[in-house]
Amino acid sequence: MKLKAAAEIGINANHIRLPETATEDEVLQRIVAVNENPAVHGLIVQLPLDSINPMNTEKVTNAVAPEKDVDGLTSINAGKLSRGDLGDCFIPCTPNGCMDDAEISCSCQSKPIGQLAREVGLFSEEVEPYGRSRAKIRLDALKRMEKQPDGKYVVVTGITSTPLGEGKCTTTLGLAQALGAHLNINTFACVQEPSPGSFFGARGIAVGGGYSQIIPLEEFAFGMISQVYILQALFDLLVPLKKGQRSVSPAQLNRLKKLGIEKSDPLTRTEIRRFVQLDIDPDTDSGSLENEIMAILSLSSSEEEMQQRLAKIVVATNKSGDPVTTEDLVCVFTGPLAMLLKDALKPVLMQTVEGTPVFLHTSPLADIAQGSPSILADKLALKMVGSGGFVVTESGHGADIGLEKFFNIKCRYSGLRPDVVVIVATVHSLKMHGGAPPVQAGLPLPKEYSQEVQLERGCCHLKRQVENAQAFGLPVIVAVNKFSGDTEAELELVCGQARQAGAFDAVQCTNWSEGGAGALALAEAVQRAAKLPGQFSFLYDTQIPAADKLRTVAQKMYGAKDIELSPKSKEKLAIYTKQGFGNLPVCIAKTHLSLSNDPMLKGVPTNFMLPITDIKANVGAGFLCCLTESVSFILLYL
Repeated sequence: MKLKAAAEIGINANHIRLPETATEDEVLQRIVAVNENPAVHGLIVQLPLDSINPMNTEKVTNAVAPEKDVDGLTSINAGKLSRGDLGDCFIPCTPNGCMDDAEISCSCQSKPIGQLAREVGLFSEEVEPYGRSRAKIRLDALKRMEKQPDGKYVVVTGITSTPLGEGKCTTTLGLAQALGAHLNINTFACVQEPSPGSFFGARGIAVGGGYSQIIPLEEFAFGMISQVYILQALFDLLVPLKKGQRSVSPAQLNRLKKLGIEKSDPLTRTEIRRFVQLDIDPDTDSGSLENEIMAILSLSSSEEEMQQRLAKIVVATNKSGDPVTTEDLVCVFTGPLAMLLKDALKPVLMQTVEGTPVFLHTSPLADIAQGSPSILADKLALKMVGSGGFVVTESGHGADIGLEKFFNIKCRYSGLRPDVVVIVATVHSLKMHGGAPPVQAGLPLPKEYSQEVQLERGCCHLKRQVENAQAFGLPVIVAVNKFSGDTEAELELVCGQARQAGAFDAVQCTNWSEGGAGALALAEAVQRAAKLPGQFSFLYDTQIPAADKLRTVAQKMYGAKDIELSPKSKEKLAIYTKQGFGNLPVCIAKTHLSLSNDPMLKGVPTNFMLPITDIKANVGAGFLCCLTESVSFILLYL
C-alpha cells in the first residue's frame, strides 16, 4: 500500500526485504547504509519487527537518521513534536491528521451562539451561553414545543469496525451539512460527546473530521460529563471542600477504615470509586455505577424521569433476595446524584464548519449500554426542525450491535421511530472482512491475495449488515466513504453489491474532504427514502423470557447458532425474573470487531455459539447487561 501511494504522488520508493532470521545487528547495519546514502531522502522501518531473533524496537527506530525519519518515530522527532517545534521535525501521520482537523477548525469562523440559537427558533431565556460558540439548552424549550410536529428521523450506523474506522460521525455531520447548508432544509445533527473522539481510526479530540466536523475544536470539553467526572463530582458533594480541606464526617471516616483506607484526602480514583459505590461484592450485582448513570442520563426525557431512574439503581440484594436500590439509600445517594446530573441533562448546542446546528450530548458506552446521543437531544432537535426538516443522529459500533441497541433500547424508551437507516462502509474495511491483511500493516498484498476477490468476499459482510438493519422494517442506504486509494471500479462494486443486498440505494461520499457538497448524493437518497411509508418494528417483545430475547438477538443480528448460558447466568436470570426484572430489554456486551464474540473472526462467521458468562441488572437504565467471553467488567472500569 505504501509503495502504491508513493507511486501515485511521484516518489521513487524501494522496499528492502530482510529475512526473518535477520539479527538486530544486521538490521542496524542496513539502516546505517541507507542513512549514509545521499540518493535516499527518507526511510521507514516497517513495524512490528518480524524476526525470530530478539529486537529492541526503540534502538532500531532511533537508528534512523532524524532528517530521514519520515515516520517521525525517533526520539528526536517525537521530542520536537511534543515541544511544538513543528517546523523542525517530521510529524507522524496520526498527529498530522489531528492537526489538519485543528487547522480546518481554526480557519472556519463560527456563528455567535446567540445568532445560531435564534436561527433554530430558541428564545434567549432558553439558552445558557458559555463563551461565544457553545451553550446549554434548558429543557423548558422542549415543553414549549411539545405540540409542534416532528421532523424526519435518520440514524447513521456502520459495518463492523476495523482498525481504521469507517467514519460514522463524519458521515453524520456531512449528511447534516448537505441537507442543511446545501439543500436549505431545516436540519440538526445529534452526536455523542468525544471520549476522546475517533475519526477514521485516529484517536483525538475532534468530533467528525476534515470538513465535516464540529467547531471550535478546542471547546468540546465544555459540558462533557465523563464517568470519571461523575465519580469525582459525587465524591465532592458527599465530602465537600471547606477552606481547602475535606469535611469528612465521623461516619465517613469509619466507612473509610472499614474499606482499609487509612486516609481521607487525597484519595485515588480507585479509592473514590470504592467509597462512592459502597464497595459491594460484585456477586450482589452492584455493577458499574458510573456506566449506568451515563446510560440513565442518555435515556431520560425529563428531570423527573431521571430522578425516578436514579432511584431504581440496584446496588445489592438483601437476605430475603429482594433488590436494594439507591432509593433505599436516599440520604446518601439520590439527592446528590440528582443535583449533580440536573445541569448535565441539558443538551449542548454547537455547530459544524458549515454552520449546521449540532447537539452534542452524553456518551454511554456502546458495548455495555445503548451507545448513542441522548433522547432529549433527539427529541428537542426533531421539534426544532419541524415537519419538513431532518434530524441525523448516530449509533455506536455496527448495525449488529449499536443499531440493534438504538432500536430495542433507546427507541423503546423514547417512543421515537426513525424513518431511514444509513450504513457507512469503506472499501479497505470490506477487504479486511474478505480476508485481506490490515491496511495499516503497509505491506503489499501477498501474491495469493487478490484485491478484487477480497473485496467481493467482504461484501458478504455488508450484505449481512444491510439485512440486520432491514430487520426493523426501515429503508436502508449505504454510504461508501471514498479514500484517495480507492478505484472507481472498487467503489462501484461495493455500491452494486449493496443494492443487490436490498439497500434502497448506495452512494459514494467525499464529505471528509468536501464537506456537505461531498454528501449531496447521500442527502438526496435520504430525502427519497424518507417519503416511504414507515413499517418500523422491534426485534422482540420484552414480555418473552430473557433467554429468548438473547437468543433472538444472537441469531438474527450476529448469525449465531444459539446462546450458551453459564450456570452463573442462569442463576442470575432466575433471580431477576423473580425480582420482576425479566421483562427488561437485553443489552449484549460483546466485541465490536466481529459479528461473533471472537474479535479475530471477520466477514460473516456462522455456526458458532454465543456464550453468556454473566448478567448485570441495570434497572435504573432499564436493561439487562449480558456479558460474553469477549468482555469483562475489569475492562469496563478502565
